[in-house]
Amino acid sequence: MTCAEWNELFGKKPFLSLTEVERKYLGISQISSAWDSLVYYSKVNLWYTRTTVFFDGETIVKVISEMQGPASEYWEYDTSLETNGCKTLVPSTSRGKPKPLTASNINAVLPYGISFVIRINHSRFTDIGLTNPRAKRFFPIGEDETTRAIRCENDFHKFMDYYIGTCRDDYFEKLEAFKTAKKVTIKYKPGDIFRVEVDRTHYAYGIITAKVRDLIKMPEFPREHSYYSFMMVPIMVRFYNLITEDPNLKYKDLSSIPLDRVDIVADNDIIWGRHTIVDHKILDEEDLDFGLMCMMAQKTESQSQEIPCEEGTSSQNNKILIVEWGFTRGEIDYDLISDNLKTFLKERICPYRGVCLGISPSREVNKNNFLISENREYLNEIFSHLGLSQDATFDDFAVKFGGLTLRELAVRINRKYSRS
Repeated sequence: MTCAEWNELFGKKPFLSLTEVERKYLGISQISSAWDSLVYYSKVNLWYTRTTVFFDGETIVKVISEMQGPASEYWEYDTSLETNGCKTLVPSTSRGKPKPLTASNINAVLPYGISFVIRINHSRFTDIGLTNPRAKRFFPIGEDETTRAIRCENDFHKFMDYYIGTCRDDYFEKLEAFKTAKKVTIKYKPGDIFRVEVDRTHYAYGIITAKVRDLIKMPEFPREHSYYSFMMVPIMVRFYNLITEDPNLKYKDLSSIPLDRVDIVADNDIIWGRHTIVDHKILDEEDLDFGLMCMMAQKTESQSQEIPCEEGTSSQNNKILIVEWGFTRGEIDYDLISDNLKTFLKERICPYRGVCLGISPSREVNKNNFLISENREYLNEIFSHLGLSQDATFDDFAVKFGGLTLRELAVRINRKYSRS
């Protein structure tokens, strides 16, 4: 693709031009009149890209990429890449070899500074992100309702005017800490209480209740269970039902705050220090929570081949419904359940089938969760088929089917980590 083709399609002017004041509040460097620049153009499938590379002498110090296609994307980041006469990239290690100076080779190197991106998807919503890629950190811009509604450059500048006007006195202190953060690896364990920056001024708190892989290693854990299929490093967390402006809360401040339902998440946000561990407590049985899972299986003489409920078909024979709750599993003959429950199972996507990539205090109730009041009629039917009363608890389920109660689980988890 050439400059003339780009200009004919999209014009010479960028679809987004940051002001230097906006750059200051986003933590990225201002553009110096002393810098030189090169511009690259490319087209891959439906995406057109213009990449502007800025040089301070022979060092690449900033890159701006504009992408046009199914969405409009603007990506600007600071970096520090040495070149040989602005012709080739100097390798970062002694074993490396010089590479041609191309947009793809430049963008393949993780930025050494702050990275800002805005993606305007006209058929959906707008995403804005501010990251420190080498530290694996995300700055809590927040204001999701406003940023998602951005549809053009004028909308963006209006948002930034509001954003700049509402920053508190400690904003640049927080921005500098984010900008200079280094990559870390944090040791964590169940019972750790962590803080999440919801936005510039608000915080949420959560507690790690279990490491899934440690649960799997317990001798009582079933040989067949959905947890074996989980990817990443899954942990269980629960959020305290609180959003606050206080960043200094400890367990004693949170002890009277109710906990939300459990989430199964990847440990990235904890192990890389994105969410700060602020305290620790010995786990009580009240701290533990497990989702109730239902899966379809086809029973054979030798084994059960498990198939998620929504993927089951009516043509299968000898079907059973497997019900998991914690370590414990019960089985129901599929032909015994009502058409109403069959329809619900077919249409629902179980909230505990996989691992969430990020840890965030979502306040949205998952309508597919069996344990919420709206789905009580389905849970009552399941309990009835399993020979349980309608007010059956996790422990009742565990006792009937030979699993561990919440108290027994808390003792096991605490015992393991008291020695570490």
